[in-house]
Amino acid sequence: MNMVKGEADFLSALESNISILIKIARVYAYTTHDRKDLINDIILELWKSYPKFKGDSKISTWIYRVSLNVALNVKRKRDNNKVLFFDELKVADGSDILEVPTDNSSEIGQLYRCIESLSEQNKAIILLYLDDKSYEEISQILGLSRTNVSTRLNRIKEQLRKQMNPNK
Repeated sequence: MNMVKGEADFLSALESNISILIKIARVYAYTTHDRKDLINDIILELWKSYPKFKGDSKISTWIYRVSLNVALNVKRKRDNNKVLFFDELKVADGSDILEVPTDNSSEIGQLYRCIESLSEQNKAIILLYLDDKSYEEISQILGLSRTNVSTRLNRIKEQLRKQMNPNK
């Protein structure tokens, strides 16, 4: 297979940051099929915009920005010229990583269900926070002020705390 110049770098960056796409898909799509569709849409958009990436930010910041824009726009019109599919990427664990646990005993599953109830922008904020992004990085990715991120994050955490522990 002949690789287009930059394709190997793109695939390497994508594989190194695939967890970003998975987290976004878990939060913004509700079925495994829709998650795979969303990841494919994100990969397509990343590939199309990759030549414009100048390295002014970390590659992960750029991937978050593009991925969240695709997710927030709920881009469902599919382009017939797919470059690659999610299933073609190397994933360390062979289990269905897009399936959110449904039993209430799983704190991760419970957390994702609580996050689903948030507004689209608040989902993005908490997702980035849970991925250990600094307030500065979150503000850069989402185009919000650092103060706005801080205020929203405090409110989101309190809302999630109440949902996770309704008796407290």
